Amino acid sequence: MSAATKGSSTEKVYKHLKAAVDLAIGNGEYHHGLLPELHTNIVSYAMKKLAAMRASATKAIVTCTIVQNTGAGFHIGNATRWDESADSMVTYKFTNAALTIIVTAYLVSC
Repeated sequence: MSAATKGSSTEKVYKHLKAAVDLAIGNGEYHHGLLPELHTNIVSYAMKKLAAMRASATKAIVTCTIVQNTGAGFHIGNATRWDESADSMVTYKFTNAALTIIVTAYLVSC
């Protein structure tokens, strides 16, 4: 994958992750009982969009972290070992007064 193609693809993935959160978040309030549905909606939408745009020789992994903003800190980390010319990771972060959502897509060529 060329650098230009990878950059264009990364922008599209970012837009899909943002759309997944925007569609699922609604009024953006934190409701503990709705978290499983919110999480499922975000991950399912993102995966559906990624599957439609990616070649069959690429695997996609989507993670979603949702945290209530209560003043407590949190840390998320990851490590990857892959071919930087063909594989990529894209992260979208949404924050409002009630919650923070971090969605990450890992795109790995086979």
